[in-house]
This record gives sequence, C-alpha cells and structure tokens, in this order.
Amino acid sequence: MRLLDSLRGSRRSSARAAQVRTGLGGTGLPSARERFERRAAAARRRPRLIAGLALALVVLVGGLFWLGWYSSLATADRVQVEGVAGSAAVEVEKVADVPLGSPIMRVDTGGVADRLISHRAYSSVSVSRSLPHTIVISVTPRVAVLAAKNPKGQVELVDKYGMSFRIVAEAPKGIPLVTAGSEQVTAAGLTGAIRALAALDPKTRAGVSSVTVGASDQVSFILSTKAGRRTVIWGGAGEEQVKSRLVAILTTEPGTVIDVSVPNSPVTR
Repeated sequence: MRLLDSLRGSRRSSARAAQVRTGLGGTGLPSARERFERRAAAARRRPRLIAGLALALVVLVGGLFWLGWYSSLATADRVQVEGVAGSAAVEVEKVADVPLGSPIMRVDTGGVADRLISHRAYSSVSVSRSLPHTIVISVTPRVAVLAAKNPKGQVELVDKYGMSFRIVAEAPKGIPLVTAGSEQVTAAGLTGAIRALAALDPKTRAGVSSVTVGASDQVSFILSTKAGRRTVIWGGAGEEQVKSRLVAILTTEPGTVIDVSVPNSPVTR
C-alpha cells in the first residue's frame, strides 16, 4: 500500500514538473510570465512601428510636395471650363488667364477666381486643381432680366439681383430696356422694376418691351397682348403678386391703359 501511494505521488510530481517546463497550467493557456513577456515585446516594438509610419508619411508628403511644386511631371497644361460652352467658355479662359506650363501647385487658384469675379459676368466661381495637369474652372453666368442706361449713356445688362454685369450696344431681343422719366434711374427704381418683372407670369413677362421708372420710383411698362399694346401703370414697390394677378385679368378688358398702382382700385381706360 505504501509502495502504491509512493508511486502515485511520484507521478503527480512528474506531471507538475512537466507543466512548469512547458509553461502550461491546468487550463492549457500560456503562463502569466509568458503573457507578460509578449506584451512587453509588443510595447517595445510599438515606438519603432510608429516611427516607421511617421517616416513613411513624411516621405509621401514630401514627394507630393516636390511633384506638385517643382516637378515637370505635374504641370498645369490645360484648363477645363464647366458651366458654359463655346465662345462663353473661351471668354472664361481669357479672363481667367491661367499661367499654363508651370507646376500645378504653384497656380494661384484664388487669383484666378478673383479675376473672374471682378469681371462681374458670373454669379458664382469655383477654381480647383485636377492632378496632374488640369485647372478646373466652374462658373454660373449671370442672366439678364433687363437693360438700363448708365450715366454715360451706355446700355448695361442687369441680372435679377440688380447687378450690372455687361455693357452692350443695345438691349438684346426679349430684354426690356429701363429708362427714366426725367433723370437717371435710381437703385430703388431699378429694384422696383426687377421685382415687377419677376412677379409677372412668364407669358405676360415675355410681352414686356420697355420699362419706365418715373418720379418717386414709380414703375410702368409697355405690354404687348393679343388685343394690342397696353401701357401698364404698376406704381411703387409692394403687393407685386396682387398687381400681377390684376394685370393678367385686366388684359382681357377693353382699353389701352391698365392702372394697378392702387391694387384696391384697379383702373382700365
């Protein structure tokens, strides 16, 4: 019996010794010491890994900087215009005056945009680089809603915001010319005329041939209808939608004058 107990104890001691040598416990998992050593090794490698990634990033950024600012491999060789086409696109390129042939990153896109904005023909301008060789210019051209004479007697096109953006020899077809009754059209008078035209429905607006701004910025205009030409006395600013509906209704009435300057008491004669 004692001999049997001795043999069993010897086997248990051998098993424990084997577990210690192999680093395995009863669960079959790595010992705490091995796990600690692995974490310590990973911690020692981490600074080297971070340093390597930082160096790679510096090299990449430096390469891109050299490529864009000094290399002939990334030069601004062409201009791509978006928003307009044909002769209008050619005009954009001319005004933009992009310095082609230089490294693309040296192109002053802000300066290009400023030149186009100062030209006043575009309500919005965007200039960007498309590597490796293209400067992209996107513009939204202004649309004339009327024409007005400036103090020099020149005819200027004006958009819906009241911005004068181009001098022309005469008002284009379909663009009403605004004149003053006795003196230069004021800013308020111009705004009143723009608001009056904007309130008209497209069919009625297409029949407007000329606009007059009189004293106290009172607006009137000539309207061509199936029944003939009418003079519409619009009046001052305010109640544009009501006046527009009245004009559409009263064009079917006899007479050559439609007066909606007092919307509560419209008159035809």
